[in-house]
Amino acid sequence: MSNISSTIKYLREQAELSQNQLARQSDVSVGFISKLEAGQYKTVSLDKCQQLAKGLGLTLKDLLDSLGFLENSSTPSASHALQHALRGSGYNATEVKKVIDFAEYLKHQRHE
Repeated sequence: MSNISSTIKYLREQAELSQNQLARQSDVSVGFISKLEAGQYKTVSLDKCQQLAKGLGLTLKDLLDSLGFLENSSTPSASHALQHALRGSGYNATEVKKVIDFAEYLKHQRHE
């Protein structure tokens, strides 16, 4: 399992978000983000993980995978790989989430 504080900071920086922006998008306090990244919290509730995932433009599964909480996390999901590719191309967290949501929509349409 990876270090929660460094992983959240890494994901925030990859999403090109300030602590204030992540706090606002996650509906948590800036103090929480600051303390989390400083390593003052050793655990995070599932509800907080859901909020952080939303703020980072990730699915809860992908956030938990990044944090090392899921088995077989050594192989990134297609969604996770796409998120990193989009971020690397300059898309912000909101835009990434919209692209992922649309891809999921297309996938479900194919099976109907």
